[in-house]
Amino acid sequence: MEKKKPRRKVSFIIVLVAILMAGYFIITTISTRIEIKERKQVLKETEERLDEKEKQNERLQAILEAEDKRDYIEQVARDKLGYVMPGEKVFYDITPGE
Repeated sequence: MEKKKPRRKVSFIIVLVAILMAGYFIITTISTRIEIKERKQVLKETEERLDEKEKQNERLQAILEAEDKRDYIEQVARDKLGYVMPGEKVFYDITPGE
């Protein structure tokens, strides 16, 4: 009878270790899949930003290559600096936002 007790302890320990290892692998697999999903989202956002920057670079390159830069200069002066042409009237909408 005494010989059966050590075998039961050994089999219980083996089963316990197997269950713990299986749990560890399951948790690791789930967390890895979550991390992969998050990184794919970050990659997608980064690729979208890259596409936007490439389009912006193409527009700027076209401006640099254009012989007549007057339209671009006028646009920047109006939009960023608030300049207006002589004799031009500017109206500002002061109604509260709805």
